[in-house]
Amino acid sequence: MSGGQLHSGNLGAIIAGVILLGLGGVVCLMASLFIANMRNGAKARELAAQARSEARQRMSASRVQDLRPLLDAAPDCQGIRLDIQLPAEAVPVLAIEAELRELLAKVTDYAASVMRAGATLQVRAHAEGTQAVIHWRDLDAVDVRPPLARFFDTAQAAIAGASAKACERIAGHHGGRIYSAPDAGGVLGLTLRLPLLADERAH
Repeated sequence: MSGGQLHSGNLGAIIAGVILLGLGGVVCLMASLFIANMRNGAKARELAAQARSEARQRMSASRVQDLRPLLDAAPDCQGIRLDIQLPAEAVPVLAIEAELRELLAKVTDYAASVMRAGATLQVRAHAEGTQAVIHWRDLDAVDVRPPLARFFDTAQAAIAGASAKACERIAGHHGGRIYSAPDAGGVLGLTLRLPLLADERAH
């Protein structure tokens, strides 16, 4: 065998080796991606099953709640007055009572911490279409956007961060939301909206 043929044979072997290494790397990469996808799929199924289980538990723990007695039983707030306005008809929602009471207490505590001493916090509940609505408003506010309405602002995180997130989470768990909004043309306050049980209201 001549030197040129030997060199050519060695070069071919090297190229073949490089190709095999490249193919091996591709196969390893595909295998690792397949395993990762399998793991991610299993994790996703596990999380979905957990979410369904939690949803079933929440549903079984939920009861028909009339918002009026929950609001009427609100404790006195230190430093501010409460003006609670309730309709003659029931305002029923499907909810976990303890969580609703927690939300109401957190909003009231925040209001007491940011409103002027002696000011009045108006709490008004009513049915609006397919929704049960609670609105909180500082009746003595002078700003269009008073501190009460800044419950969810980043700037208020030091005062209300954890409470605001908890209220959003509770409202979301019950198919509703809580946010800053005006009411009846007044200054900005806080509004909670939950699905209204119209059938229960008719009874």
